[in-house]
Amino acid sequence: MKILAIDTSSKICSVAISDDLKNIIELHNDDEKTHSVKLMPMINEAFTQTSLTLDDINLLVCSIGPGSFTGVRIGIATIKAFADVKNIPVVGVSSLESLAYNVVADLPQILSENSKSIDITPSTLKRTLICSLIDAKNENVYCGLYSVSDNLKECEQILIFTDTISVAIEKIKANANNFDNIIFVGDGALVYKDILTHSLDSNFVCEEKNFQNSISLALAGFSKYQKGQFGDSSSLSPLYLRKSQAERALEEKIEITHMRKEDIETISPIFNTQFDQFWNINNLKNDFENSNATYFVARLDDEIVGFAGFLKILDEANIMNIVTKIDKRSLGIGSKLLEKLILSAKEQNCKSITLEVNAKNYTAIHLYEKFNFKRIGLRKKYYNNTDDAIIMSIQF
Repeated sequence: MKILAIDTSSKICSVAISDDLKNIIELHNDDEKTHSVKLMPMINEAFTQTSLTLDDINLLVCSIGPGSFTGVRIGIATIKAFADVKNIPVVGVSSLESLAYNVVADLPQILSENSKSIDITPSTLKRTLICSLIDAKNENVYCGLYSVSDNLKECEQILIFTDTISVAIEKIKANANNFDNIIFVGDGALVYKDILTHSLDSNFVCEEKNFQNSISLALAGFSKYQKGQFGDSSSLSPLYLRKSQAERALEEKIEITHMRKEDIETISPIFNTQFDQFWNINNLKNDFENSNATYFVARLDDEIVGFAGFLKILDEANIMNIVTKIDKRSLGIGSKLLEKLILSAKEQNCKSITLEVNAKNYTAIHLYEKFNFKRIGLRKKYYNNTDDAIIMSIQF
């Protein structure tokens, strides 16, 4: 499989072409202000040097951030154009995951260089926590925590978030209990190396591995593709871990409360036109009356703009729906509802949450993956006997 990967999320613009796990060519430019000018010539040069064309490419991969707002947009727009013209599948990879793949590729060597006393065995490698840190300025960081997969060639996301470096360290400590080693990577690891060394038993990579590159991006993209985590151009969207001030102010106005019977009566007349055309209002009424059901509504300026609920079965919560009013989507309502569902499930001593999502609903899938839901199964033609359903779950 020929893969074209581009990373424009940082000051380094990088283009790579690989064949499965084997790198064919990698080009880069470190002038952040010229990404929009240099990217297409770099892609053309990569094709020229390899005697390949876009027709030879089977998979497109790009970074979705966090990183430079303009840079991320340039990369995504370019990949979307290529995908639409040639009908090539695409994979979006976070900058944090790409950095983690800088480590996975040379994990035994990195551990050996950091501590001569470590006995490098497969079990040692699997007990290593990879922490990607990107400096977000003013003592803030973007952070991604990853474990090493059983095959020792891939990594699996545990948690991604943005916070101050002091709070990030506490979150890292809370997730490091099951690991023997922590390796830090990224420009944030360089900036805060002294603090990390003082607070944690830390290992670090050589300087050049602290920056994103399209080779690691291609490796991460290929791994996701093999797991079925790909789509068309519409599946790509930027990953913004930190919202703008205006978005944060709007989210503060959204109020989440327990659903009441009169709430259902309020939305019933407009359910199919303003909420969901593919679901029956009677299903909502029946679920709401179930003694094992927990339902919430979201209000914005006293208007019901969304609802969500789950059914508790033994020690598992099964999310039935998360629905946002059509004209109020992309305002963070779904995220706040999902946060409330997770909190309520934990309060009810649930050990896991499971849900089903249409395989073509890329926005919802992205939301669930942001909250660390994992894909655990697939139900063929589950929706209307046409669309597949992805089964996702999160464990507590």
